[in-house]
Amino acid sequence: MRIFRPILLLIALGLLLVSVRQFMKGYDDWQYAQLAEEAYRAEIRELEAERDRLKKRVEMLKNDELTKERLARKRLGYIRPGERKFRVVKPETVQ
Repeated sequence: MRIFRPILLLIALGLLLVSVRQFMKGYDDWQYAQLAEEAYRAEIRELEAERDRLKKRVEMLKNDELTKERLARKRLGYIRPGERKFRVVKPETVQ
């Protein structure tokens, strides 16, 4: 009987160590999941801000004539009747 108690104590300590180790692994996984969730939430906030910015731009393009004109002049090279368009060429590109 005297040897039975130390054996039970060693088994209990072993089980306790395994339980603590498993708990710590689970806790580390939980911390990682918390960090990943915060990163996803930050990405969602950034995407929502980008979406709002693009919605505002779409509304400007639909409704604002000045914005439409600027876009046509810049991207398509449109000019009004009577205006002249000049093209500036860098000196090193001219041979």
